Amino acid sequence: MTIDDRIVLGIKTLAAILEVPRYVITEHLLHVDTYHILTAIGDEDKRRKLEEHLVKGHLLGTALSDHESISDL
Repeated sequence: MTIDDRIVLGIKTLAAILEVPRYVITEHLLHVDTYHILTAIGDEDKRRKLEEHLVKGHLLGTALSDHESISDL
């Protein structure tokens, strides 16, 4: 699985600051984002924005360059 180096560094940094193993931070982030994604897909406009973000940001490779649009979901 390919993961952006900035995400890996962010997880390492958070784990070091919070003094927990990296897998704990990773699991928490997945848990939180899963909740937000499931909430977003219930709203047609938010779902459309999410789909657009996933295609443009992650599938096409510009992920993490649009932090503001991530927080809008």
